[in-house]
Amino acid sequence: MKPILWSGLALLLCLPLLHAEPIPAYSQAIEPWGDAASGDGLTPRFLSWLAQQSGLRLKQDTRPLPRLVEDMKAGRDALALITASPERDAFGLELCRPADIRLSVVYRLGTRELRAADLKLRPVGILRGTHTLDAFIARSGAEPVLVSDMRQGLGMLRIGRLDAMMCVRPGCGRVLREISAPADRWAELAISREPMAVYVSRAHPLSKDPAALARLKAACVSPEGRAKMAELLARFD
Repeated sequence: MKPILWSGLALLLCLPLLHAEPIPAYSQAIEPWGDAASGDGLTPRFLSWLAQQSGLRLKQDTRPLPRLVEDMKAGRDALALITASPERDAFGLELCRPADIRLSVVYRLGTRELRAADLKLRPVGILRGTHTLDAFIARSGAEPVLVSDMRQGLGMLRIGRLDAMMCVRPGCGRVLREISAPADRWAELAISREPMAVYVSRAHPLSKDPAALARLKAACVSPEGRAKMAELLARFD
């Protein structure tokens, strides 16, 4: 057999072996995307659905976002659903954008709605480790108070230890409903929307399998994929 035919046959035989072991897929440890204690969350459920539609097996884990990004750069993490940004194109192949996160700050409604300038020198809860509200804090002059999660921050807001709290949807709505009393009146100051993207690490063998990538992308952008994400967004917010 000619060498070129041998090489082609070897490639065909090796492609299924690329994914003989479960593919590492990490979720960021930010509610509701991923919960490190339970391993559950919006991201592991959506990635699991994508894998099932694509004939892949996953080995899932939940990690802080900075560590997840480093693992993707090194190829230790193959698949993730994280905020889209041009910087991530250097180490990740973007397959689709199935959801947005909506950023706002929640405050107790008084006689009028607040503007950003009204928060100058006032304590505003910020999720530890995130920088998505840095520009808003600088513009408003608010005093950032770092909190571990939205439940802690919204709880502090409810008892008056904060004047406003960062709200990330999905997730914020569910927590707010759980901690609120019927008499509580809340309002939100909208800030921005950030797209979430499914990335495949360029350093992982999965990125070299065009057929698997095509299946993942097709599942993500399909009507069923949109319906699955809508179901999860409704459940987790």
